[in-house]
Amino acid sequence: MKKITALTASAAVSIGMTSALTSVPCAAEDTSSPVRIMCIGDSITDGYGTAGSYRKFLCHGLAVKGFSVDMTGSKGGGWLPEYTDEVTGETFSYDDENTGYSGYAIKEYSGRNGIYETLVSTGCLSAEPDIVILQIGTNDVIDRYELDSAGERLSQLISYILGNIPSDSALFVTTIPDLEPNRKDVYDWFGNYRHTADWQTFFTDEEAAAAVNGAVEKYNSDLKNTVISMQSEHSNLYLGDVNSVITDTASQLKDGVHPNDTGFRLMGEYWTGIISEHLRPGSISEKEWRMSDAVRLSNYLLGRNSTGFTHEEYIRYDLDGDDYLSGFDLTLLRSEILEKIISAGPYTE
Repeated sequence: MKKITALTASAAVSIGMTSALTSVPCAAEDTSSPVRIMCIGDSITDGYGTAGSYRKFLCHGLAVKGFSVDMTGSKGGGWLPEYTDEVTGETFSYDDENTGYSGYAIKEYSGRNGIYETLVSTGCLSAEPDIVILQIGTNDVIDRYELDSAGERLSQLISYILGNIPSDSALFVTTIPDLEPNRKDVYDWFGNYRHTADWQTFFTDEEAAAAVNGAVEKYNSDLKNTVISMQSEHSNLYLGDVNSVITDTASQLKDGVHPNDTGFRLMGEYWTGIISEHLRPGSISEKEWRMSDAVRLSNYLLGRNSTGFTHEEYIRYDLDGDDYLSGFDLTLLRSEILEKIISAGPYTE
């Protein structure tokens, strides 16, 4: 894929001279093939009262790194809103097009619309995005809706997306953030965790919170297992971990479910790093190999790796740069380790 188009020289200069009032749109007007990014999900992708969600930070972050980006989706197109960052004082515009719908689940069920059905009905994937970010499942968890089969529903959604984007496009599927069910604004949303199904036993707030945390943990585990199991047949499928970014729900969630701009900034920075690395492999850090890396890659190739790889790790282990992990990468890795042993003496872990 690697559709990389640098911003014009004048735009690059303006980025380098950013002041308190700067407008850096995602895509320069004179670019012919910007990277097309589609963010799909529920209210966290939509923003739910916080305009632009993490998408504005992603859009701007990639622009600053010199990428020309066209955010695509089923909604939000036709204008470039502006955002003033209270932390930096910087003002920038961003492409608001996206496929984020507040209140949506993985697939529809009573009381909830589904992202799967929305993708089908809108046909928005016909825009042929180069990169898709999928974050979904929070509402399934909130409703405690058939979580034992959430992985199956997610697999169907992933398969639909992969079947309707170009084979050289990338799909990133991410975990969901932790939740705080006892905060005032969302307290009533978690009713299914506050009593048994027959309403005969009621739980304390502490017990409800523990159950919600357990549901998030289980869903994220099932999501990782689903993505890992599908990666063997889809080299363009990657695992993201937004849960690792939202580390303090008290300060990074505005209401116990949705991030505030502090949380969205962290998410935007996370995706900026991952996507820029995807577009320009090797830009994050220099590789330093250990024997454990060879063991881990070998186990992955043999289907014995229970934890899978994040996108950063997938790129790291792709030594031959063909966007696919294979025995060739393992051979190159072993050669690198052997060279290190020869040049530095006995190798110790």
